[in-house]
Amino acid sequence: MWLFLTAKRQTLFQERLRAAKRNSDEKKRRVWELLQSSDYETNPVVQSRRKRICFALQSRRGRPSVWAFNRATEWWDVIVPGFTNAQWVQNFRMSEETFIYLYNKLRPVMERQDTSFRKCVPLKKRVAIALWKLATGSEYRTVGHLFGVSITTVCRCVQEFTAAAETLLVPEQIRFPDQEKFEEMAAYIENRWGLPQCVGAIVGSHIPKKICRARVVVENAFGRLKGRWRCLMKRNDCDVTIVKSMILSCCALHNLCETHGEDYDNDWDAPAAAEPVVAVAQGVEEEGRDVREGLMRYFNC
Repeated sequence: MWLFLTAKRQTLFQERLRAAKRNSDEKKRRVWELLQSSDYETNPVVQSRRKRICFALQSRRGRPSVWAFNRATEWWDVIVPGFTNAQWVQNFRMSEETFIYLYNKLRPVMERQDTSFRKCVPLKKRVAIALWKLATGSEYRTVGHLFGVSITTVCRCVQEFTAAAETLLVPEQIRFPDQEKFEEMAAYIENRWGLPQCVGAIVGSHIPKKICRARVVVENAFGRLKGRWRCLMKRNDCDVTIVKSMILSCCALHNLCETHGEDYDNDWDAPAAAEPVVAVAQGVEEEGRDVREGLMRYFNC
């Protein structure tokens, strides 16, 4: 059914183009006949003007165009430029200053040029569309109505943004620590929570109560990540091929907001959920129990 509708729309589109060309040719033909029928005119000025018109009609090539819907763009064109800093953070999860930094960062990959048929969607608007989708998890249709673009354009903006972020932003914001950084992290955790030779924590692990505060840090980090980018809190309606890029982009954007000192609204917090039960192999479970009991003896001695 979808293929049938697509073919029908393409046929109608081609018919409109042919009708427009026929109308244009008919108008030119009528003007040409009118000029040719005025041979009785002997005024040199009029004859010279007629020749110039004839030459222009013969050499003129009309600018090609593609038919498109007229969509309302007042929200982006009129409302958003008047946003305060708080409104920028509330709607796009970052200040306008950080938004401009992100825009310039991704510009080498996402920049597009106008064609002979139509003007491209401005880069700032495309970045804003992608951020809105990631921040709210709204449907493509809803985002398209808000920004005055088609569903296809929204989908393309998200795909291009996540691909550009994975190429340029992720390597900058998500890096595997070197030895010096590992030593710094281990020293910080031992001084803060008394756990030696530890460089991180995984949420959901069974750890002694004495250091459960270290686990809270991880829970808060993931909570702020999902709170900012709420597309991670619901079923993803995007194509499975770009889900990985979306998740990586959200993580990189989270780190970008944290390093730039962006405000976090506690109203964005995700509701608490029960911890999932993970099945593990018998050998792994016994090995984990030995490690856990060793940690307990260390902290209780």
